[in-house]
Amino acid sequence: MDFLHFLFSKKFLKHFLIAVGITLVLILMILQSLAWYTKHNNYIIVPDFRGMNFSEVQSSPENINYQFNVIDSLFDADKPKGSILSQDPFPGAKVKKNRMVYLTITSMVPEKTTMPELRDLTLRQAQSMLETAGLKLGKLFYIKSFDEDAVQNQLFKGKPIHAGTELDKGSVINLTVGMGAKAAEAMIDSLRLDSLQENK
Repeated sequence: MDFLHFLFSKKFLKHFLIAVGITLVLILMILQSLAWYTKHNNYIIVPDFRGMNFSEVQSSPENINYQFNVIDSLFDADKPKGSILSQDPFPGAKVKKNRMVYLTITSMVPEKTTMPELRDLTLRQAQSMLETAGLKLGKLFYIKSFDEDAVQNQLFKGKPIHAGTELDKGSVINLTVGMGAKAAEAMIDSLRLDSLQENK
């Protein structure tokens, strides 16, 4: 009974409330210190770096609050070398200063491939083989030949290129293609013209 009487005494309640108050003050001080130490609510917004050149992004004074780390590089013939393909954190994310931004960029050095043999193939077959090899179909030059739509020669930078030659992926290959029936008509017209000129 003396213990219960002590618990409900003014002296105990007074000291208990003082202890609770001191505890709350200490908790608030600790939370405030942590917020200051971790810079709570002091965020910056991550820009959209995609499509930009990595070297320019890294050297720009505007990006002094970020650190960059290239985690992967992929070959893409349609995009400039060194351009940023993806990023983590994503654009618009809230981060703290000096946050590491992980990037995937286009490869500075193109992958290699070998030139396939396209001669005597149909144009459709040749185009399919070029795509499989990572090459691009460029200009078509039609020449007089009875093999309609058949590849007569394969050209790289204006010169014939042999099968097995090593090239950068994304290189453009031009083709000379047979005219077929059109060639026959052209040859007949040419013979007629020559005949008319001889009879004059």
